[in-house]
Order: sequence, then structure tokens, then C-alpha cells
Amino acid sequence: MSLNPGGRLGYGEGVKKRGTAPSSGIAVVDARSGLPVALRQRLEEAERFLREGSHAPGTRKKYAQDFAQFEAWCGRCGVSALPAEASVVALYVHALAAPDAANPPRTRSPGAALRGPEPGERPLHPVSITRIVAAIRYAHGTRGLDAPTSHPLVRTALRAARRTLGVAPLRRVHAAVAEVVRRLLLGLDDSLRGRRDRALLTLGFAGAFRRAALVSLDLDDVRSTPQGLEVRLRRDKTDVFGAGRTLPIARGQSPESCPVAAVLAWMAALRGAGFERGPLFRYIDRHGNVRPARRESRDDRLRAQSVALVVQRRARAVGLDPGRFAGHSLRAGFVTSAVRAGKALPAIMGQTGHRSADTVLSYVREADRWRDPASAGLGL
Repeated sequence: MSLNPGGRLGYGEGVKKRGTAPSSGIAVVDARSGLPVALRQRLEEAERFLREGSHAPGTRKKYAQDFAQFEAWCGRCGVSALPAEASVVALYVHALAAPDAANPPRTRSPGAALRGPEPGERPLHPVSITRIVAAIRYAHGTRGLDAPTSHPLVRTALRAARRTLGVAPLRRVHAAVAEVVRRLLLGLDDSLRGRRDRALLTLGFAGAFRRAALVSLDLDDVRSTPQGLEVRLRRDKTDVFGAGRTLPIARGQSPESCPVAAVLAWMAALRGAGFERGPLFRYIDRHGNVRPARRESRDDRLRAQSVALVVQRRARAVGLDPGRFAGHSLRAGFVTSAVRAGKALPAIMGQTGHRSADTVLSYVREADRWRDPASAGLGL
């Protein structure tokens, strides 16, 4: 059983042709019409299982957007996007790294807000270019086509983009360290929105949560203990198979900024409003009512982007520049604060879920920059 060129599973004796996925003695034949009804239904479910289970929904959505841009560019150039030749992909990498105004590699999507420069005016960051190449590979793979992205020409183009453009982040968000979080809490009242934002900011910081992980929490994932809270994170970016882990959230030194007190107060407010189960962090409208963010939706769970909006709104309210903050500021602030407090690297990584120490060490270097600089005390 394998994928045929149309992205469907098939059965039969094996042949390997150009444009089809390699098989282990199993041919790529669409025998759907000859299958019993029950097995045909199982086949459709298996196709959806393979299509949707291999990548997160957000990844699939971004890949689809990236491939649509590549397909449009290929259409304007008069070349095939599916299957694509390795030389075409390499040319597209160059177009993303050095865009041509006469034929931009990316254009603004229909209905998109008219903010900022046109997408194809500036070079893309190498990380984004690498993701786009992955989207091209994914589009070929799901249709059973040989991916051109592993060709040495494409790998050379990617390496040239990294060397030419550099891999440093274009914008590093400001870390919301403990003192910044305490400032963000100033002025929050005991309304539903005030309690929610206090819980979101303090728990997001103390748990070093990624945005998507923070809003994925349910009420049942939080358990109160004599020491504080135990928060069950069922899935995270680096835990794609859902092994899950439990994070300890210790009590804070001040009642105003204690994450345990803030979360328990918010949960009590939710239960008082009739919410016993479901999302921990919910959308609240301008009238203070818990409801879905969209009229056509039934889900009132906050989206990942909402974390950034809450952080930026609070930054603006207390006189900080909201443009310097994002949802990641809470996670970055935790790492920086933990390093300053002398926490061990394994303990920090246990809380953040980082697999690579290199990422955490970048925060360590930033936090330690002025602790004992090598340029000090040299006799100048």
C-alpha cells in the first residue's frame, strides 16, 4: 500500500516509475473502484490519517501557503511547479534571496491586510527560505513525486543564501524578565479579563510556555498541590508524538505576581461563570463576556497569537514600547531570569523543554554579558 501520483493509496504488484514514490514490491495502482465498500471507507480514512497526522495543522497550512506562492511564480515564469526541476527550485531560492521587482517571488495574498512592504520586495531570511523549500518537498511527497529539493544544486543554493544573507535573527524580542512581568501586571483589576491576563502572564512566564502550548491547556490540566501547581502539558513543539510532561509551578514571593494565586483566582472565576471543563484561557469580548472569537465558531479558546496581543496591550498600558514585545517574550524572560538566579542549565531545560543546550546558552550569554566582561579590569 503506497501513495500514487494523485496522493492516494493503492495496491498491486510493484513497478517504479519516474514521478512515483519508491515502493517495496508494491505497485502504485489505484484499485479503489474494485474494493469493498467497507475497505474503501477505510482507505479514505487512511489517506486522511497519513495526510493530517504527519505534520501539525499550522505546519500544513503554512506549507500550503508557501507552495501556492511557488506555484504562482512558476506560472508567471512558464515552468512546471509539480513536478519541479531542481534547477527551478534553485532559481526560486535565488529569487527569494535577491528578489526581482519585475517578477517578485511572493505576492500579497488576496484579502490580506495592506500593511508593511510587499512580500516580494525584500530578501527573505534564510530560515524562511529553508521552510519554503521544505514546503516544496512536502507538496511533492504527498503526491508520490520525487522531491527535487535533495539535489546538490538546491542544497548549494540554500548554503549560498545563508552565507550571503546571514542567519542572525532579524528581530530579537525583548525578554520579559521578572521585573518586567511585575510591571505588566500593574493596573489589572479583578474583572474576568483582568484575572485572565494576570494568570496568562504569570503562568506563561513561570512555565516558560510557548504560545501554542499555553493556550492548549485545559482546566483539567492544572492540579493544585501544597507546593504550588502541577501543569500537565500534553503536547508541545518538541513533543510531536504527545508523550507529555508535567511542569511544577512554584508559588511567587509576592501575592500580586504569584502565578499560583493568579491561576487559582482565574479558575475560580471561570467556575463561577459556569465553566467547569474545557480551555483554561478563553476569549473575552469587549463587554467582558466569555464567547468564541468568531461568530461562526463554537470554540472560545484563545489562539496562540492572542498571547502576543495580551503582552503588547499590557506593555502599552504601562508605558513600554509594545513593538519590542511578543508572545515569546515571556519564555525568553523566564530563561534570562532563571540564569540570573543561578538555576542550573538542566533544570532550565527541563522547564522549557529545549532539546538543544545551544538555544538556551544564547540566553545565558545574553544574561551574563555584563556579569564579568573580559574587557573590564584590564588596566586601561
